[in-house]
Amino acid sequence: MWLNFSKIEIMILEWLCEGSASPGELTVSLGKKNSFISRALGKLIEKGMASKSGHAVSLSASAHAQGFKKLYDTRPNAKIENWLCGSSMDVLIALADFESGVEPETLAREIDCSKPTMFKILKLLYGVGVASKLGSRVLIGDAFVRDFAESYANSLQQLLVSRAHGHNVSIRVRKNVVVRTDAKEVPSFFSETGINALAGLGLAATKTSYNDYTFNLGMTVAKVGAEEAFVHALLLTTIQQHQDKTVLALFLMKNRGRLSIAQLRKLAKEYHVEGELATMRQALDYAEKAG
Repeated sequence: MWLNFSKIEIMILEWLCEGSASPGELTVSLGKKNSFISRALGKLIEKGMASKSGHAVSLSASAHAQGFKKLYDTRPNAKIENWLCGSSMDVLIALADFESGVEPETLAREIDCSKPTMFKILKLLYGVGVASKLGSRVLIGDAFVRDFAESYANSLQQLLVSRAHGHNVSIRVRKNVVVRTDAKEVPSFFSETGINALAGLGLAATKTSYNDYTFNLGMTVAKVGAEEAFVHALLLTTIQQHQDKTVLALFLMKNRGRLSIAQLRKLAKEYHVEGELATMRQALDYAEKAG
């Protein structure tokens, strides 16, 4: 998966934490084929973790690259590459959003790797003190790892959103990003969501002049249901002065019989807008009784 690191990528990052180097020097120092080093460097540069000037490769000045350096500095010679490679970032990015911990079953629904792979990664993270258990809940126990996971996810969010060439507003919840844009063309891994998606599903909705999309940081294409499209629109309007609140309330009033309220509540909780949904439903109930 694009968001994860290979072992060789992490070894390069560890080397660059000590100073710049040429691709040739990295090839000799790490004992790897030049083609492997070139491919790994290309991915690190693409993700903003490394930069190249002439023949010299350096650690990027970006927040996520410097977050890695802080992590590396706290664990010198700790062979970070042994537990941060593979699907570890998939798990850590999801974990970072649950500060008080999360049940493994919930975590498994948030990630793209299999449940056996998840438990294998968690075992590694427990062993090096990165993750810990609080009762049955799992949480990140290392602040530097949490900070790196969050800054890395934020940087990938901005990098991927920028592929839609327009005026963009986006918000991330764990690995899920919701973006509002006026771009005429968007990347293939963007899935339509929000009010326009609801209209496309045949529900009573007034289309807007902009489009809302959602994507996963792993760039896997998702199928968006009506309830999720509504919650995405509600999430976006909370960061844009509630400009669509009336439109969404009217939509909910017209389509309540065709939506699963239980699913709406569940998704609203996952996207941290359960209060907004509850307030909207209470207002509609009051309006119906008053009318």
